Amino acid sequence: MQIAKKPKQATKPPSEPPRRSPGSKTRWLIARDGDGRLEPLCVSAGKVRVLPVFSFEEEAEMFLRLGGYEGDAWGARESSAGELVSVLLGPCKDVKGVALDPLPQMLEDGTVGLVGVGRKSFLGQIFAREGLGVS
Repeated sequence: MQIAKKPKQATKPPSEPPRRSPGSKTRWLIARDGDGRLEPLCVSAGKVRVLPVFSFEEEAEMFLRLGGYEGDAWGARESSAGELVSVLLGPCKDVKGVALDPLPQMLEDGTVGLVGVGRKSFLGQIFAREGLGVS
């Protein structure tokens, strides 16, 4: 007995949105407009200030709700790697670290360090992904 194979039909690959490079991964900040420029939300974690950065818009919005920031013109803002660098070298140059996907309770109970990375280390990771040298 012989099994006849059907000839493969040419198939068109599914249409997918263009992929982003790992370095251009979108993140979310919490910010508001302040005097015509971006004012990112920096929070106190003990004696240091940190910048909360989120992987998804819903996480940023949940932080706003649970942290009591609603109604103060704060909102979730999609940010590219370049904007994060600008924020950390500009209005948030005094922060000591970045908190990745934190919950507001982590600021109160002192566990924000579990999801934190140092400012310089975070910037270094962005520069490395983008293929940029750091001087």
